[in-house]
Amino acid sequence: MKTKGVTQRESNFELLRIVAMLGIIMYHLVLHYIDYSRFALVNLDRGSNYYHLETIQIIYTFGQIGNTLFILITGYFLIKKSTVNVVKPGIKLLNRSYLLSIVLVCVAYLFGRFHMPVSTSTNMHMPLNGWWFIGYYIIIIVFAKFFLNEYLNKLDKRGYLNFIVIMLVLLSFSEIFNILANLKIQNFAIGISVYAIGGFIRLYNPLKNVKTLTLLLFIIIFMLIQVVQYKLDLNVNIRQFYQNGNSMYVNSPFNNVLRSPSILFLICSVSIFELFRRIKIGNIRVINTLSAATFTVYLFHESHFFRLLQFKGNPLPNRLRLLKTVSTKVIAEDPTKEVIVPLDNPETWQSLKDFLNISQVFQERGVKIGLMYMILLTVTIFIVGVFFEFLLQMINRGFRLIFSKDLNALKRSLR
Repeated sequence: MKTKGVTQRESNFELLRIVAMLGIIMYHLVLHYIDYSRFALVNLDRGSNYYHLETIQIIYTFGQIGNTLFILITGYFLIKKSTVNVVKPGIKLLNRSYLLSIVLVCVAYLFGRFHMPVSTSTNMHMPLNGWWFIGYYIIIIVFAKFFLNEYLNKLDKRGYLNFIVIMLVLLSFSEIFNILANLKIQNFAIGISVYAIGGFIRLYNPLKNVKTLTLLLFIIIFMLIQVVQYKLDLNVNIRQFYQNGNSMYVNSPFNNVLRSPSILFLICSVSIFELFRRIKIGNIRVINTLSAATFTVYLFHESHFFRLLQFKGNPLPNRLRLLKTVSTKVIAEDPTKEVIVPLDNPETWQSLKDFLNISQVFQERGVKIGLMYMILLTVTIFIVGVFFEFLLQMINRGFRLIFSKDLNALKRSLR
């Protein structure tokens, strides 16, 4: 018999959304804004300087965990709805996407027009050729509205569980997963599975007798497995480097779990979800307000505007006094030599992939300072994204105020 679910969203789930988005931002900083060649430089006397970066491997898991948590929350709250409203969230996401694109284009123009200490460029096509997760999220909701919810709610507990197990078994075999990948529906299949898991937790509360300490232990074990895998990959890459003898850098050993629907990974994500589900903090307005801005935060930090951002003059770590000397880029023309090129003019720093110089901070100040710097960047990016959400809300209110009569007339004509 199906147990009663929660009747309203509480701030523990909104807090989970915020944490998930912070994790996604950190993952993207690692994925897009770190120059791994700095870490991978090999000296025949010292070997690779990768060894202090286990923390990067752990951060590599945050992106997919964050994405999975969003889908788990969606499945948890939508599974019992007989009618799922797709139009309202779809219109809101389109509104935020195109309106933010216009705002960022204007800001990019102003940066250049008034010679600001930062520069960037962007275009109006971001909603079409970027922001993959938004379209992915909407597809899952649409499929749930017309097919998945009705099918899952007809199943009894055993049938529902069998559906989840079958989906996970199919996704776990590389031959089947590769077929889905060739059809370009592997993410869709993963999304359906995760949505179904969220719904199963809502309907049957299967983890109610699992101790909180056990959930924490699952998460710790998963992170340790990630570090061990990183160590093994590192050793293999170093051996290949010395065997080949014609490469300047050891290949990156970091693992992107985004490309693997691992059972271990799902256990970790569900454990985090369950831990937050058990937190009872009631309804906190500040948390709910910040949570409502998470999609705009995602749109901002994954935009062309942010990807192409450049700092003029001293790089950011120097401005924050995290580095005593001008940031440098390590170039190895020969595996046995190192050449230090100071980033003291636009010709040297503009071509550097790591425009936030995260690599430099990790390399010269160690993991603790590097991680603190990444957390500072993550929180700052989140705050800027929240600012843009408030700005977009003000613009929408202005449009409604100016064009209220026309909008009301249009609504009446569409009914």
